Amino acid sequence: MSTEIQAARATPTTAEQLVRLLQAIADDLPLQLAVVYSYYHHLNRLESIAEYAAAPATTGAQNRLRRLLEDRAVPGSEPLLWLHSRDLAGTGMSSGVVFRLLLGEELIGLLAVFSTAPTDYTSDAIQSILPWVGMVRTIVENKHLRDNQAAARALQSAARIIGDSPSPQALVNIVREQLCNPHVGMCVLLFYGPVQENRPNGPFEYLEVQGSWLRRYGDGVGLGVRLYLDQYADLVQELDTRKVITVPTLKPYKNRLDPLVRAILRAERLQSLTLIALHAPQRRLGVIAIATDTPYQFTPLELDNFQTFSDFLAVGTMAGVLQRQHDQVQQARSAMLDAVADGVMLVLPHPHQPSVLTVNDYFTRMFQISRASAEGQPLTALLNQMQLPDDTRQELRRRWFNVPLSDPVVQKGEFALMHPDGFPAAIVWYSAPVHHEGRVMGRLFTFHDVSAERTSATLRANFISWVSHELRTPLTSIKGFAEFILEASGDQLPDLAREYTEIIRHSATHLNRVFTDIIEIARADTGQLKLNISDSHLPDIIINTVALLELQYKERGQTVIMDLDDDLPPVRVDPNRMAQVLSNLLVNSIKYAPPESQIHISTRYVRTCKHLPASAPPDVVLPGVLVTVVDEGPGIAPDETEQIFLPFFRTKEARASKIAGTGLGLTIARSIVELHRGKIWAEGRRRGRRGGTFLLTVPVAHGT
Repeated sequence: MSTEIQAARATPTTAEQLVRLLQAIADDLPLQLAVVYSYYHHLNRLESIAEYAAAPATTGAQNRLRRLLEDRAVPGSEPLLWLHSRDLAGTGMSSGVVFRLLLGEELIGLLAVFSTAPTDYTSDAIQSILPWVGMVRTIVENKHLRDNQAAARALQSAARIIGDSPSPQALVNIVREQLCNPHVGMCVLLFYGPVQENRPNGPFEYLEVQGSWLRRYGDGVGLGVRLYLDQYADLVQELDTRKVITVPTLKPYKNRLDPLVRAILRAERLQSLTLIALHAPQRRLGVIAIATDTPYQFTPLELDNFQTFSDFLAVGTMAGVLQRQHDQVQQARSAMLDAVADGVMLVLPHPHQPSVLTVNDYFTRMFQISRASAEGQPLTALLNQMQLPDDTRQELRRRWFNVPLSDPVVQKGEFALMHPDGFPAAIVWYSAPVHHEGRVMGRLFTFHDVSAERTSATLRANFISWVSHELRTPLTSIKGFAEFILEASGDQLPDLAREYTEIIRHSATHLNRVFTDIIEIARADTGQLKLNISDSHLPDIIINTVALLELQYKERGQTVIMDLDDDLPPVRVDPNRMAQVLSNLLVNSIKYAPPESQIHISTRYVRTCKHLPASAPPDVVLPGVLVTVVDEGPGIAPDETEQIFLPFFRTKEARASKIAGTGLGLTIARSIVELHRGKIWAEGRRRGRRGGTFLLTVPVAHGT
């Protein structure tokens, strides 16, 4: 039997070993062609390193087989691939089997055997040659390791200096010393520019030489020379796609080059050029250019080594770029946070417990703790160091650690401390999630000193209270005298005089109620409204309130329907104040709903924010009880749902219908509910649905 043995691009020892093994396989398995390929993953290319053929195969057939294997065998994961006649059309073969050669999980080569018979390769036949396949894998592994030694030495050299922010020239020297063969006459490292902060990935205008070596002139020739990309658009586009390209002859490009570059190429007699893209993930950085003084074609191994080093260099370069950007962001962030007139703390998750990423200067002054001792600390450790009263520290620990960092709820609270300047201070804090690309990355805590605002509000409230008190005294006298006149001689008064006296009494009563409401609002805003808190059953408060209003809604022929959950957990409220809130809401519905209509009031337990209505504000404290009051009145315009809680605001419907009211009831209701750490809001009417809807939440008692 005539045989042809061909070893391609391999050392003689490796080729001889592989050929002997292919002959042994041919003795056990019917075949016309057996090929061992080495795989270069950067190039996504197979290269034949040993071949056995019962009859000579044409170059065209060999290339078709190689392309077929690159398409079908390289992307797979199974150790074996069977090929049939429909797969092998145009190759002269009718059946084949391909063995993937792996080093760990990395594909390093293929062993492919082919036959002109369609059914030569059975499972039993394959089992008989598996020992020979194992030997082939061992030889290819050894070759792979030897071939990668040059790239490994280059990577080791780069790794030793890359942590010290090496210059581009130092990196060029590593490529020249470790990877370039004697044919290389030039090695140049070019970076894209200009790099703009808002467009880090281009489009770019030029490539700038930042490191170079030429055999005749040595290092550093042509640094700063720019090659403008509009002259090489086709070449750059091809390089971005293929990552490695070879220009066999430079003649077509010489007229496009900078005169200095053209002179250098002529002096060095450089003829061919290989370009390797320097790309990091999603980032174009630059190009490595290697030129030879003969029409030399780099082997796949050499190109693969160049690409391996380029990838490593891109990662190192990108790490330096990102570190510089990180430093700039850190400096900008610190400057921005320090300019904020509130204490700021950013907390990130940690496998064991949350840790503090950063704080600003105002935070360090407020709590008398240095930034160095705060940043990087567990949140519990920082809380122990903050200058706070013990009861405040315990309350903050309970509030902060009962809510996961990823919880979207916004927390808020208030505490008092002694300011470093020696005066009592009131601090309001907020905690909100920090989002990045749709994920909650941590929580931002802000601490706002409201002492000045509280002092101003207290002075304002005291003034309003004093004025209201001074006005209520004569109003009480006016009302009393009017009532005395009506009782003592009302029957003797002329009709007009009696009517005017009734108006005086009614107006005095109305003004007295307005002054009382104003004082209530002022006290609530300044924290002077005292609450007698106890564990209460909210449905009981609702039932009692509805009973007290029975005469009012029955007088208008209305019905109040209660849908109350008797199994609700207790809430920590002042029962009288909460009854005042519910009374204000129900009286509002009684006044605005038409006669003979229904008013619905319901309760339900809400554990998480996903169970709240879509209209709920973002900072509802949960778990809690949700109360909903719905009537059949005209409803509230969507643009008035916030305004109705402002003092003295009246809706368009109320003004048009001339319904009596001061416009203070809902303001008082919101103040009282928020003193209970609850929320109250209204829903605007929607098309096709009439009626007003008010909702309020009250947190359940702690521990329930």
